[in-house]
Order: sequence, then structure tokens, then C-alpha cells
Amino acid sequence: MMDPHRSGSAPQEASHRPDAATLAELRARVTTPQAGATDWLALGQAVLQAAGQQRGQSQRELQREALGALVRAYQLDASCEPNLLATIAQTAFIVRDWNLVDSATAILLTQNAEDANALVWRAAAVQQRNDFDEAERLLREAVRVVPGNPVALHKLALCVKEQARFDESEALLRRVLELAPQSAHAQFDLSELEIRSGRYAEGWAHYESRIAFGDDLNEAHLALAAISTHWQGESLAGKTLVVYGEQGNGDCLWAVRFLPLLAERAQREGGRVIFGHDGPLRHLFERMLPRGVTLETSLDTRPDFHCGLMSLPLRLGVFEASGWGHAYLSADPQRAASWRAQLAQSTAAGPRVGLVWNGNPQHIRDMRRSVPVEQIETLLTVPGITYVALSPGRTATVEAWRAHGVQIIDPTAHFEAGFDDVAALLANLDLVVTIDSGPAHLAGALGVPTCLMIDHVSAWFWGAANQRTPWYDSIELFRQPAIGAWAPVLASVRARLEALAAR
Repeated sequence: MMDPHRSGSAPQEASHRPDAATLAELRARVTTPQAGATDWLALGQAVLQAAGQQRGQSQRELQREALGALVRAYQLDASCEPNLLATIAQTAFIVRDWNLVDSATAILLTQNAEDANALVWRAAAVQQRNDFDEAERLLREAVRVVPGNPVALHKLALCVKEQARFDESEALLRRVLELAPQSAHAQFDLSELEIRSGRYAEGWAHYESRIAFGDDLNEAHLALAAISTHWQGESLAGKTLVVYGEQGNGDCLWAVRFLPLLAERAQREGGRVIFGHDGPLRHLFERMLPRGVTLETSLDTRPDFHCGLMSLPLRLGVFEASGWGHAYLSADPQRAASWRAQLAQSTAAGPRVGLVWNGNPQHIRDMRRSVPVEQIETLLTVPGITYVALSPGRTATVEAWRAHGVQIIDPTAHFEAGFDDVAALLANLDLVVTIDSGPAHLAGALGVPTCLMIDHVSAWFWGAANQRTPWYDSIELFRQPAIGAWAPVLASVRARLEALAAR
């Protein structure tokens, strides 16, 4: 069976990898009137091979191009290649074209009801519609067809986890690891369950498995790994350690709190710490850097060790969350004053509430974490409150709301300094209402009162069933009681808004 976490087709041997000239020739060939199924098939296969050499957006674009070519080949002659439909289904699965996965696997399962790959792919498509009963049925059928297969069991474990059956999911993941002890992805998924339940010593250790995800490593890690040793917690006496930002903005915002503890250790042992970071969070982090820690935006210093930010709790022995919820970031005073003046001019008297209702659509969980526009509107009719949109690119929605009398402003066009402007704006708000995204972590790190609306399972930062998180004292959690159930969440948040407006 396929690897459930593959982001693209496996890289081919160098001698078989198509070069730019070959791809150009194949692309030109399919534009001719006589182009047939074999021409489109050759293009799709070559582009898919080329995608295996790329990462990130370039890889995704090539995968989509390959998928289009393969579908065209199938339309012209479905029998031109015996495994064509399976390749289409798998590629559609990889690029998350769930409608195409649905249609391709329907045909595959008609041809062979015990096609384990098709069962797994179809389960993923069904799961996107929140039909977890059917998704689980398909996955259990796959497990029956290929008993003891770690891929099918892994997918079943993830499906069960999404239904908040954490103990059952953990048992399945441990079975996967019995069958495939080196599965980094199974170790990683297990770590999230352990961290979620507060078993930090085990969870942080398993969380290190992310380093094995070759396709997911950022450029900083790759460059540092070539010239230094991955820090395992060794003494820093006489040594230089570079800690680099990794994963998303939310992860960096969460983990940067541990830098002062690391700085204390380095100073005690006689070592040096450099924070390697360059991005929208840079200036925000520069203000909180502890004494002795410098920030580098490029590889200026050749270190002895390197380490990702998210590894710090393990290496520093942070196995309890209590005591870590206080604010540790600050807004730039001048920017905060500027935003205070702008808000005074553009808003009425009364509470100001920041609002984030959806996130980056490329995020793997965005469909689950985002609140549909028509549902979030129930919060916007609380009288006396001025809402402040915090996510750029939502101007059309905000203008539509304003046209219907909603008191909301969108200042995002004036964000000139990335998260530094967002932080300065947040510092002037009475409350933030947000989904699980970067602004939630930023608000918590700043100590801004926050209502965090989270989906039924959500990220491990927010635990399993509690209303508070030990990581941020200023955040109150509003969790879906069931998959997709935003109405109870919104009702509770609205009650908070009404209480705020009544003060």
C-alpha cells in the first residue's frame, strides 16, 4: 500500500528524471491536433516524476499539472495504461482534489471491492464531508483486506482520533509501531496524543520524529545540518548553539517562550546561543530576546550545534505546563500608540473586539478550524461592540457586513510591519475572538483576553476537554461538542460578548 503521508510521487532514479527540455517537448506535443491518450499519459508521468524532485508550492503545481494530464489521457482512452485510474486516484488524494478522489475510487471499487488503496483514498474523501461513520467503515474494510498492514491501521487510527476517541487511536498507533517501529509519522501522531493528555516527557521525545520528515524540513535545518550537530542536550560549555524557527507561525510563537530558560543554561555552562530567524515575526521576537542571545537572519556564525525551537521543551526538561501561561511578548510602544490613535478615529465608543473566523485555506485543517461566514454572523449583532477584522484579504466579506449595518472595520491594509503591527493592534483591543490560528497564539503570548473557538479535536496545544490551556493564561477555550458543531460554540461566545458590552 501507499505511504499515507507521502506529499508526492517517489523520486525516480536520476537517469530517469525528465529534464526541462524533455518536459517542454512533451508539453508541446499535447498542444497539437493529433495529440492522443499516450501523449497525455507521457506528459502526466513525466511531470509526476519531476514533482518528486521539488518541494512546497512548486511541487504542488507540478502535481496538479500531472493530474490534469493523466485525467485527459483517461478521458481519451481509459485503457491506455493498466494502472492509470489508480494513479489518478492517488495523485488526486495527494493534492486533495476530493471530488476526483470520490469519482475515481468509485470506479476502482466497482472493479475490485477489495482494493485496499482505493478504500483508504475514498475514506479520506468521505472524511472531508464529516461522514466519519462511512470513513471508518471503509478503513476497517481495508484493514480486513490487508490485515496487519501498518498503512491501513495508521489511517484508521487518525480517523478514530478525529472523533476524539483518543485512547483507541493511541492503541492503534502503538500497534502500527509494533509492525513498523521506524515509522516517523506514527511516532509523530502518537506524540500529539501524549502531549494532548499532558504526558510531556514521552510526548516531546516522540515529537522529535518530525526531524525525519525529509520533505518537511525547512531550509534552515538543511543548511545547519550540513555544518553542525543536532543538539541532544549536551553541555554548551565553550560551544555555540543555533536555535532556528520551524513549522508555522503559531508554533514559533508558542515555543519562543523557552528561549530565556535556554539562555540561563547557556550562561551557566559558558556557552553561546544564537536565534536563527527571519520572517514576519522577527521584530516581535527581537524585543523579547534574553541577554546574551543574538538574532541572525542568515547563516553568519558556524555553530557547534543546531536545534529547532520546538525541541526546546524536551532538551530543557520542561515536563510540566503549569507556570508557563504568563505573557512573554510585547507590542512596540510607538506602533501601539499609533494604532490607539487610529482606532479612536475610526471606531465608536465601547468595546473593540478583534475577529478571526477563517485561516489559510492551504492549512491541512483549515476546513475544520474555520467558521463558515454565515455562522459567524451570529456574533456580529451584539450592540455596542466594534469589531476589528484581523486577517488580511477578507475585505469583500467585511464590506458586505458593513452594508448590512455591522459595526466592523478592516485595518489590515495598513499592516506595514507584519506581526509587529498585529501585536500593536491587539494591545489596543478589549477582546479577541478567533479560530485556532497564528493570531490566537499571538494574543495569548501578549496576554490579551481571548475567546478561542476550536473544532472538536483541534491541535494538541489546547488539550482534550478543558476550557483553559496552561500555556496561555489569557485564553478561554470554546470547543465544539461534536464534529462541525459551531452553533453551541458561537452561542457561548456571544454570551461573553453581551457581558462585555454590558459593562
